[in-house]
This record gives sequence, C-alpha cells and structure tokens, in this order.
Amino acid sequence: MKQDFPLKGPTEKVTVELEANVVQIIKAMEQETKNSFSEMTNTAIKRFISSHKDFLPVGYKKPRHNV
Repeated sequence: MKQDFPLKGPTEKVTVELEANVVQIIKAMEQETKNSFSEMTNTAIKRFISSHKDFLPVGYKKPRHNV
C-alpha cells in the first residue's frame, strides 16, 4: 500500500478548495507517514475516479503520458 503513493509521470499544479477539517486530517497523515500531501491527495483522487467511472462521458479514453 505504501508504494501506491509516489507520483508517477508528469504533474500539474491545480488549485482546489477543500473543507478545512479534510486539510487538517491530510496534514496529520502527512506528518505521520512522511508521504507528501500531494501524493496522498493524488492517490485519493485516483481511487475516487476508479470508484466513479460512471461520472465519465461515454467513450472517454484515458490520456496517455510519455514516460
């Protein structure tokens, strides 16, 4: 599970608003695990996407990145 967190491939900066209590929890997790806020947030969003494929348009193709 710990190997799930490192960012792979190109990254982009985005600005999001999160509930303050969510931010505080992630910061506490960051201190405890030494995984970065970005790594944990990226993993959480990937898991959300995996669980909610029904939110994607019909025929959506996952973008490929060059490694």
